[in-house]
Amino acid sequence: MSFSRLLEKLHSSKLAYLLPLPLLIIAFGLSGESLTNLLLSRSYTTQNKLQAGTRTVMVKFAANVLITKAEIEQEQEFTEVELQTTNSTLKKLTFKVPGTELIFVKAIIAQELGLSNPIETLQPNTQMQVQSTVKVLGILAEIKKKRGFTKVQVNTANSALQRLEFEFPVTELNSVKAMIIQELGLSREDVRILVSYRLKN
Repeated sequence: MSFSRLLEKLHSSKLAYLLPLPLLIIAFGLSGESLTNLLLSRSYTTQNKLQAGTRTVMVKFAANVLITKAEIEQEQEFTEVELQTTNSTLKKLTFKVPGTELIFVKAIIAQELGLSNPIETLQPNTQMQVQSTVKVLGILAEIKKKRGFTKVQVNTANSALQRLEFEFPVTELNSVKAMIIQELGLSREDVRILVSYRLKN
């Protein structure tokens, strides 16, 4: 079969239009990388840079708590203390103290909780009146509809008190917002900005 006849068959079957396609793909592949590198290597100056501002709010909280469990985990450079409580909406306080000396750890925790006297023991059944001010970075409200409560985790920017966990006996969004405003003394605007919601069934 001659070359001219082959071209005639291609032309009649409309495949002649597809012949330049492999050439275009090869040309794009060879020039695309160099064009991309050229564009990405150029410096761009922008007048308005993206500002990732972290909004923090100071929050005061007070609670009369009964420690039900204290977990102390000592690492090389820090001690992590988790206090679980009862008879309050405040259920858990998590501390990360730089140091491993228990007397030092107790003193830092007492200072963070606004206690005038140092903590004598972190044993269960220890009753204490805590009153503290924390700098809030963010709040996660996990609404557990089937279980009938909302777990609210407050992440702080404090040096030792890292996290607070509350449990509210409500699952409706407006009620959750109202409880957060009431317990943490936040404004509606602060709640709108700082709180993320997660619904779990």
